[in-house]
Amino acid sequence: MKKSESDWKSWLFLYPLLQGLGGVGWWCLLLAVPESRALFLSETLSERVLLAFWLPDGVVFVGGSFVLAYGLWRQRCWAGPVLYFLTGGIAYVSLYCLSLSLATQGGWLGTSLMLVCLGLMLLVCFHAKRF
Repeated sequence: MKKSESDWKSWLFLYPLLQGLGGVGWWCLLLAVPESRALFLSETLSERVLLAFWLPDGVVFVGGSFVLAYGLWRQRCWAGPVLYFLTGGIAYVSLYCLSLSLATQGGWLGTSLMLVCLGLMLLVCFHAKRF
């Protein structure tokens, strides 16, 4: 492995760490400022649908991001499987959000954020492929 590649990988843990913190911040916003939920809904989509994401978000998105950040930081052998599990989970939710936005013609902010997360996770997969 080249030195520049090694330097790059030593900082790769930062994205999942920031992603996990972003997920915590997003849920704090939704719970502390209920008016903010309207930004992520359509006229036909109930708040209950949005709030039902708390468990998978907490376990897969937030928890998985923190576990991955730790694994990448400490260069653990299990970081690769966690990376692919998390990326698959984010891909599933991103596609679900996209289909929901297409069906309800709303909720595009949340869908856009998830698609950005997916794109960035795919970049992490590409750069961490040797784990």
